[in-house]
Amino acid sequence: MAPNMRLATRLTILAAALLAAVTLSGAAPCAVAAPSSGGDDDAVFQAAVAEAESRNRAALRAIADRDRPRAKAELAGLRDAFGRLAERFGKTRILALRGETEGVTLLVDLPMRIVTAQMMVDFGRADVATSSLVAVCRLLVTLHVPPDPAAAAACEAEPR
Repeated sequence: MAPNMRLATRLTILAAALLAAVTLSGAAPCAVAAPSSGGDDDAVFQAAVAEAESRNRAALRAIADRDRPRAKAELAGLRDAFGRLAERFGKTRILALRGETEGVTLLVDLPMRIVTAQMMVDFGRADVATSSLVAVCRLLVTLHVPPDPAAAAACEAEPR
């Protein structure tokens, strides 16, 4: 089997496994709750988004520095930070903010992009890993309430 075919097969298997995990965990709800009007809950939600964004930027910096061990650690941190965000707010805030279809897509797409970045770091493909994490940044920016133009612009900036 050609190398690209093996990679495509692995990605397909990972996508199916992730979709099964999300479905089994109940991330695709039957009903969507409205966003809370409580300030504390809003602050916790925005802090969780900020944590995921911070981990994403750290992973991008590590990849730019060609520091594979640090990149892998930061990607694991990003995966965990988004996992906590999705677990706590996936069924309520994210789906209410993005709508059920787009919210579920975000809840599946974002982890797949993190997995892709992890695999590409392992394969020595910093360019593809970086591209995947820029897409993660763009997805996370859509969770800002109110929208933050500075956060959106940061997705296009060089990692520092």
